[in-house]
Amino acid sequence: MRGIIFTGNRTLEVRDFPIPEPGPGEVLLKVMASGICGSDLHVWRGTQAMSHIAGHEPSGIVAAVGPGMLRLKVGDRVTVHHHQGCGVCPACAGGEVVLCTNKLLSGVQTGGSFAEYCLARERACVPLTDSLSFIDGAFMACVGGTAYGAYKRMEPWPWQSVAIFGLGPVGLSCALVGKALGLRVVGMDIFEARRAAAANCGLDLIVDGAQEDVVAQIRAFGRGPEGWWGDGVDNLIETSGATAARELMIPVIRREGKIVIVGVGGSDKVINPSQIHGSACHLIGSVVYKLDWMWELARLMATSGLTFEPAVTHRMSLEQAEEAFALADSGQCGKVVFLPHGPL
Repeated sequence: MRGIIFTGNRTLEVRDFPIPEPGPGEVLLKVMASGICGSDLHVWRGTQAMSHIAGHEPSGIVAAVGPGMLRLKVGDRVTVHHHQGCGVCPACAGGEVVLCTNKLLSGVQTGGSFAEYCLARERACVPLTDSLSFIDGAFMACVGGTAYGAYKRMEPWPWQSVAIFGLGPVGLSCALVGKALGLRVVGMDIFEARRAAAANCGLDLIVDGAQEDVVAQIRAFGRGPEGWWGDGVDNLIETSGATAARELMIPVIRREGKIVIVGVGGSDKVINPSQIHGSACHLIGSVVYKLDWMWELARLMATSGLTFEPAVTHRMSLEQAEEAFALADSGQCGKVVFLPHGPL
């Protein structure tokens, strides 16, 4: 099979690998779609070469099963939580596989999904109904699940508003989930290409963070069509990690509003505790999502019609890996997804 490894300093190679054999409790997945995540870009930019296949956002078809299988069979369509978990520690018992003490992260500790086939633990696999595409499954494996996790921790009401700072793949996913949950959504980004991608995702307002008065526009959006709902948005999800964006979080939030930090950024100190006191806002950190929330997301998508397809701007083959990573790194696109076995 063909697979991608990172060779350091923004370089990679597409190589031939043997198709792996599933062990006890594992399945061999025929990868139909696998997205490029921001964390993949961090590793690709680094200086260290990897010895195994990268990627952690797979969905596909079970091609073979190992011993001890409890529910999956050959031919099943599944997505895979990229933190596969040991299954026996206290964190895994509560579905918090991200906090697993025996970390097993696809594409980091184990072979990843930028390949024609990959291994996955059965307990990390979530079925895809016929109404969900393999593209949807690739989103559920990481960025879509991360977006859903932000809302689970936020606990918004469906009649509320939410601002999304940063309209990359995570931000677009947050916008799509927000609309599916019934919220009014405003998005902000400095890149025109990302704002254009957001135009396909049903946002109620898209703000140019580089040219416009962001605070005034978002506070006005929070007042609602009648103009009397109060200044500021009820909720905000920060996905960009940019200092300039983070400095605007509290100025645009309504009193007692909720701010969820999803984006990984620098160490700049951008929040004055007196602002938190004065606005009585809630700051919430959100890292990925629990395994059982992935099952919830699958149910939400099957019943609401939510799909992440509008966030995809480029579908690429494995042989186009160099072009795909350069494009994703540029910020001039939405989600870039590999289709290892050709167009879907």
